[in-house]
Amino acid sequence: MLEKLPFYGQVLVFAGAALGIVIAAYALWPNLGDKRAEITELEKVYTDRQAEIRKGQAAEQRLPELEREIAAKKQELTDLEQILPNDRETGDLLRYVKNLGDRSNLDLKSFSPGGLRPAEFYQEFPIEMQVVGRYHDLGIFLDRVSKYSRIINVDNLRISTAKKQRGRTIEASLTATTFVFTEATP
Repeated sequence: MLEKLPFYGQVLVFAGAALGIVIAAYALWPNLGDKRAEITELEKVYTDRQAEIRKGQAAEQRLPELEREIAAKKQELTDLEQILPNDRETGDLLRYVKNLGDRSNLDLKSFSPGGLRPAEFYQEFPIEMQVVGRYHDLGIFLDRVSKYSRIINVDNLRISTAKKQRGRTIEASLTATTFVFTEATP
């Protein structure tokens, strides 16, 4: 039946049908414009999420490197805690000094830990000691103390003559100061 109409008639029929479809669509779906805005917003959210996924994938690829870095930092912290521990460890220090004295042929006469003295991010832990032995043995003892994994400062070293007993010629009193880390408060 459309074939019998002239060309402009066919165009008018198709244009009218298209207009009818558009009017029917707006009648059936009156908020079609709102749906377009909603679709645009959802496309933006989708694009943002895709970007986040790419960032996550990049971070996942760096994960082994970051884990190695964390392990290295933990090891470094462990090493630093040996040098500057969080507590006094008086017993361990006494055993170490006693062992050093014995290995250096010195007799440890006294070992008197003092109180903690606060400083910036650490506390000083002074220990008064008296040893009896020979001069060279004292030098060996001080050298070994300097090689301990913790920081130990020796000061107030006073050397005097000792009563000769079994080759012991000097008596020395000194202050060995070690340090304890204190967590900085923000």
